[in-house]
Amino acid sequence: MKKFFILFLFCLLLVGSRNFSAFAEEENSKPPPPVITNEKLREYKDFIAERGIKEKEIPDLKQIISAHSKDKNYKENVQRALDENTDSINGYKVKANCGKKNDIKILLNYSVIYDTDPQKEYIYSVSGSLYQLAYVYPEYRAVYSNLGRLAQIIFPLENDFSCIFSGKGALQGIVDTEGNLYNRSGNQQNLEKPEDISRLKE
Repeated sequence: MKKFFILFLFCLLLVGSRNFSAFAEEENSKPPPPVITNEKLREYKDFIAERGIKEKEIPDLKQIISAHSKDKNYKENVQRALDENTDSINGYKVKANCGKKNDIKILLNYSVIYDTDPQKEYIYSVSGSLYQLAYVYPEYRAVYSNLGRLAQIIFPLENDFSCIFSGKGALQGIVDTEGNLYNRSGNQQNLEKPEDISRLKE
């Protein structure tokens, strides 16, 4: 009986170590963030300057923001975001914008994208107030605050990472889809508050 018990414990340890190894491999299988070299940083800054993104005038921007200042269907749309239902319903899609706090996935805000105008992404707080408005272009996204000021310029990178600049053109860092922030060398930065992640993610 004692030998059987020892053999049973050994099997448990063996299975546990294999499961732990599989978990560790899964964690380590996440692709590392891309490194933004000095040359690449200059390319981004030249792109911002040449396109005049910081000075670009958006016609009727304040009127558009005012017309979408409140999401009347926010309860339904928050639920769609929580359910990760990205199908188009009633002429628009809802996208969840999430982050992580203490390894728990949390909904920071959500986006509404109308089928008739997919270039615009209306970003709402979970209480249904317009938080930001993003204009989606082939090479970048320009994100405006609910006051109509350019807040961020976002360049998509490989493996679902994004390179983020402030509205004034200063590099803020690299962010992944979970809201983790990295510097341009690929080292993770500490963000204590979900709202900090929210500011950098969108």
